[in-house]
Amino acid sequence: MRISADVLRAAAADAASPAWKVVWEQSCRQGTCDPASAALLPWLASTIVGFGDDQRETPLALAGFIAVDATDADRATYANEIEALRALAVDRLSEASNDPAFVYLLQAIRGLEGDELWGKELDHLNDGEIDVRCPECSEETLVELLADDLDITPGLPSELAERLHAEALNAGRGAVATGLARLFGQLVCPECGAAFDIADNLAGVSQPRG
Repeated sequence: MRISADVLRAAAADAASPAWKVVWEQSCRQGTCDPASAALLPWLASTIVGFGDDQRETPLALAGFIAVDATDADRATYANEIEALRALAVDRLSEASNDPAFVYLLQAIRGLEGDELWGKELDHLNDGEIDVRCPECSEETLVELLADDLDITPGLPSELAERLHAEALNAGRGAVATGLARLFGQLVCPECGAAFDIADNLAGVSQPRG
């Protein structure tokens, strides 16, 4: 990771600066953040707190991605900064600009809390769809998360699922809540008729039989 001091100064001075594109590109690529980018967490914590509330969402999303890919040693080193960033994300959650921003903030909170799955995968809700593979017949299916699908039985099978769903409802994000119930629900494979949990499939718990 190589980010110049000039780039960091420009980004810190303006939440809309093109310098943020450089920060993102140097920190995270193809869904994974360079572990060295954990060194940015103190800078992010001090920078974001100086931004207006509506300017904090995207940098907080970056902080979540960086935190979830940080080593255990770095998470311990930057524990105070991570907690400060988490508090900022929680504070902004109920006032998120729109549904996608709400999802990114919810995902950032999970990442800052060290959730290696939902700190990265919740934003499938913003895509509106997700690919899963049946554990019985290995058939791949594109699941629509924001549309009615008779093959999906919505569900909230865990405490985490219930909490995320409740947070969406409490914030008036009905479409997100619906998507979460589908993401944590069960899918009936259109090929073989087997039923399996979508979230478990995404987590790798439910694997196709070899």
